[in-house]
Amino acid sequence: MVEYVPVGGARSEQTAETRQRLVRAAEALFAKHGIAAVSNRQISEAAGQGNNFAVGYHFGSKTDLVRAVLAQHQEAIDAIRSVMVGRLGRIAEFRQWLNCLVRPQFEYIDGRGKDSYFGRFCAHASIEPTTLQLFYDSAAASPSTLKILEGMYRALPPLPAAAIEIRNTMTRHAIVHSLADFETAATAGSGGPSWSEFSDGVTDALVGLWLAPST
Repeated sequence: MVEYVPVGGARSEQTAETRQRLVRAAEALFAKHGIAAVSNRQISEAAGQGNNFAVGYHFGSKTDLVRAVLAQHQEAIDAIRSVMVGRLGRIAEFRQWLNCLVRPQFEYIDGRGKDSYFGRFCAHASIEPTTLQLFYDSAAASPSTLKILEGMYRALPPLPAAAIEIRNTMTRHAIVHSLADFETAATAGSGGPSWSEFSDGVTDALVGLWLAPST
């Protein structure tokens, strides 16, 4: 990744502010139009940058910018997850582990109010070929998420490897696109279930998915 670093190794305050504006602009544009449909030039313009090469100058590539958007939110979500995991007893049921995976994301998006774009951004990042692997690698990289996944698998009844792979895929899609749907409704002020109700509904459905018999 090519990144500008001022002499002395410390980023100037102005550079940090510019990077943050680019991240915010990119997240909103990606959420509204998709990853592939948005150019670096459009991101620079939306961020108020006269230099059309600002994305390359500060991040190196669009993929690196997507990585920066993910990193900005992941830390806060991981903090919520860590608290939930810390409250689990020594022997937790499958639903409790799954709830730790699902609930923090809905809570975080709800807390961002009407300015939230992260759910819809994730929906696009999860289906764009150039960012799909980056998206899921980022989501699974945190210690709290790894601990949750280990707990989930430990609490499951025996399943064939193929069934686990398929149900993992279905779980990812269900969570990501449910978050996007919730965020769309919440930011539009169109009513509907609360974030807690939405989270519980998704968790209930996924418990049924995972505990269903394999044929």
